[in-house]
Amino acid sequence: MENISSAFRSQYIGALTMLKNSIIACPDEVWNDSSYGNRFWHLSYHALFFTAFYLSPSMGKSNLWEKCRKTYHALSKWESEPDYDPEQNIPYTKEELLEFHDFIIARLDIAFDELPLDSPSGFPWISFNKFHLHIYNLRHLQHHTGQLSERIRQVTGEGVAWVGKG
Repeated sequence: MENISSAFRSQYIGALTMLKNSIIACPDEVWNDSSYGNRFWHLSYHALFFTAFYLSPSMGKSNLWEKCRKTYHALSKWESEPDYDPEQNIPYTKEELLEFHDFIIARLDIAFDELPLDSPSGFPWISFNKFHLHIYNLRHLQHHTGQLSERIRQVTGEGVAWVGKG
């Protein structure tokens, strides 16, 4: 499984680098713009949060960045948190989200050593094993990175470069 873990680590670094490049390339006027629905900073935070969350051993043993704010990972209102309104969130800065990015990169060094890839996901709503969870997590990260990259292209005419591996 060591080769598989190395491949996953490399792909996480590549995908996270693309998200980092999107955060850096985001024009200031787009960072907190609500005209796209979800704000750029909020989608970036959401992608980083869930990447870190699903790299954790389990829901009960989550390894998250110390500056995570309760419920900010949610992109819309929740029934279980009736007072949460994403429109009232205080935006994270680019520098803060780049710090979160660096936290996740550093975390990759141990994430694959905590549990074997054939162990359960550790999250009750995800019925597959850690191997499948990493694929799921990477797809989620790239989904939002693609959204953000396209926003940048629409505004600036320039895309964010592809990063094949880390």
